[in-house]
Amino acid sequence: MEVYPLSHESHLPYILRVNQIDGHYPAHRHNFLEFSFITEGEGKEIINGQEHQLKYGTFTLLLPYQVHEIYANPQKPLKIYNCNLELEIFFGLGKISEELNEMIFNTKEDLPSHVQLKPEAAQKIEGIIGQMLAETKQPRLWNYLLFKVKLIELFIIFDRQRRRQLPKYQKSEKKSRGHILMWKIVFYLHQHYQENITLYNTAHRFGISYSHLSTIFKEYFGQTFHSFLNDIRIKHACALLSFTTMKIIDIANEVGFNSYPTFSRVFQQLKGISASEYRQQG
Repeated sequence: MEVYPLSHESHLPYILRVNQIDGHYPAHRHNFLEFSFITEGEGKEIINGQEHQLKYGTFTLLLPYQVHEIYANPQKPLKIYNCNLELEIFFGLGKISEELNEMIFNTKEDLPSHVQLKPEAAQKIEGIIGQMLAETKQPRLWNYLLFKVKLIELFIIFDRQRRRQLPKYQKSEKKSRGHILMWKIVFYLHQHYQENITLYNTAHRFGISYSHLSTIFKEYFGQTFHSFLNDIRIKHACALLSFTTMKIIDIANEVGFNSYPTFSRVFQQLKGISASEYRQQG
């Protein structure tokens, strides 16, 4: 199953577009957060084997690495607001960040990933996303800050709506505990990727065995702990290559690689080109 990274067409940690789907969009997964809102058409979406209908007013929130695919009715193509969000967008807001993380990553309940909004709520959501899209089209002072404010408002409306559906969903305490642990570790890696992080010291930090930690990553993300960590480091290296004049050897050290040859090898494996070639293309 292919993992889709966030495009580096923007220096910002999000991309908001209007897309149209008139057939089958094959199963895939992302290493970022994604939300979508249907403005026209009909179809269905399958998320980790669970199917739901798509029509005007359907709002869906996809966590990283959830497998999903879309089938549109060819007679009524889907028009979708689609937004990709790097995990870093949720860090650095203090108490707000903690509450937002708890809301989005379902740390206490097994919450649904989508809601079917009634017309009034759907119109409000559509208006908010329209304002967010406008902020991406015209560079102005505080674009990013206003985008984040609107994003928080959007997620609060979504979360309140889906909690009204909660009785329809079976809660699982075991799943909840695993979910909490997984996202705590993910947040830790995104905040400390520059440090000397290993499978062993991370497992010790969270009070679990290294074999269990290894299993968690394969179960949730379909990749090893080290490959997940390398994805984070190389993503930040790409940003530094594109938007700074730092020497490549310094970038390797900045993003957490103690060995420049290791950085070069991993970069080549993940991107298919060398770091210097990547910089030239940017």
